[in-house]
Amino acid sequence: MNTKTIVFFFLSLFVLPFSGWTQTEPEDIAMVSDEFQDSFYESLLQKGIENYDKAIVALEKCLVSQPNNATIHFELGKNYLALKQYENAYQSFQKATQIEPKNRWFWVGIYDLSFQTKNYDRAMAAVQQLILFDERNKDDLIPLYMMTNQSEKALALIKEMDAKYGKSQERTQFKNQILLATKNETSDWKEVGDFKKYLDANDGNQAVQLMNNILVNTQIPNTVKHRVVNEFLIFAFKNPQFESNLEKAISFFDSDKEVNVAQAIGKFYQNKNQTEKAIRFYELALQKEVGAVETNLLLLQAYTTTQQFEKLAQKSAAGIELYPAQAYFYYYFGLANNQLRQFKKAKDTLETGLDFVIDDLDLEINFNLQLAEAYNGLGDFNKKDSFFAQANQLIQKKKK
Repeated sequence: MNTKTIVFFFLSLFVLPFSGWTQTEPEDIAMVSDEFQDSFYESLLQKGIENYDKAIVALEKCLVSQPNNATIHFELGKNYLALKQYENAYQSFQKATQIEPKNRWFWVGIYDLSFQTKNYDRAMAAVQQLILFDERNKDDLIPLYMMTNQSEKALALIKEMDAKYGKSQERTQFKNQILLATKNETSDWKEVGDFKKYLDANDGNQAVQLMNNILVNTQIPNTVKHRVVNEFLIFAFKNPQFESNLEKAISFFDSDKEVNVAQAIGKFYQNKNQTEKAIRFYELALQKEVGAVETNLLLLQAYTTTQQFEKLAQKSAAGIELYPAQAYFYYYFGLANNQLRQFKKAKDTLETGLDFVIDDLDLEINFNLQLAEAYNGLGDFNKKDSFFAQANQLIQKKKK
């Protein structure tokens, strides 16, 4: 899995993933004063437990001494976006691009915001900037063309990218989706077209019946069935009385080795900030695959979002038992116990888990921040300062 979707330091936005992730995301700050340093670390800690409003206050303090620090503006944008303060987020991301136009991550911020708010023209403009860094970022134009009813452009671009870089599963799915929309209605496929018509007509009962027929039809490929469930998921989000049908739909995919549908539904609800519903589907996903690392970590993320720190501690402890060399479970356990004011337990586990962090600067930074928090709670301020200093050294190392 992409670890950056889990580490709090790089809190995922759960929108359509952007393809160009090769440049390091900026979190490195030149410390010019103790006050700036304290405010910056405070913003990271508050963002880590999703107290975005407090993180914003800390970042605004940073701007007093460094008003043209592009990374601070970028961080502000991410926190505003998490709070759905979209115009403030855009202004912050735009300011970052004006100060450092050659940093791709600042353009990614504008892309993520624009995609999430369905401002597809602005998203396309951001992708055009990102193509200057890597032509493969053209892939992100494909769904944008589809969502703006430019199917011919999407198909032409799919053909171009397949020829240059080889076929990809995502492009193939997009192509199938476009072709499905124009496919002649045969006996097997007619129900797929009718299903969409019933959804558009807001007739949930008929849509449910057809969805269940489609899911048992062996002539229809799983990629189309996934799309049908995804369409119904969006419908059920707007019509919660039909949500119970999603759990039944999941059972049709018990033998699907490629996609954990329950997990995908959980991600959808987490993206919509309905984290309690996300938790229910993550727990269903784990019934199918108890030891799935990604699903477990997504569930831990959801527990953190809802500040269920007791459950976070219990589930991460179970993760340590299952995967004693997986550093993320130690990290979540330490974070949970810091929030529960069990500072010694947090310290001991974080120090153990730190030994399992290999070639992951982001996670190592977060470990040091949590260790600093634990020692602060224990009253050992020398150790606290030492771990904060180590975090800063690692941040500076990322610049090189």
